[in-house]
Amino acid sequence: FTEQFLDQVESLFHVLPVAEKQKDSPNDRSYFCDAEGWIQKAFAEALMKAGSTELPVETAMAQMRFLHYSEVGGGLPPHVDLARTDLVGRRSTHTFLLYLADCSAGGETVLLRRMED
Repeated sequence: FTEQFLDQVESLFHVLPVAEKQKDSPNDRSYFCDAEGWIQKAFAEALMKAGSTELPVETAMAQMRFLHYSEVGGGLPPHVDLARTDLVGRRSTHTFLLYLADCSAGGETVLLRRMED
């Protein structure tokens, strides 16, 4: 991604309202719908620049979730991301993680094996 794109995403993160908690979670969440398509376009461009001759997905979903880790050492319990379905019936197949902050300790992500349906 370009520095300009990363700066735009970070600026977006800071102005999104924190959503009301829907479940017992140590983290707050913000939500964004990329109705203008600028994030989806940047994803497609980044995949093409990486040398992908065939994109692994048709498009990035417009709905995004930002997590706010308010405590040092915060995180999520082990889980498997659920598929999301958009308004035209497309189901998500991949999860993309983008860290907007650097940290001197921690920051680990452990990816679990896919669970069979």
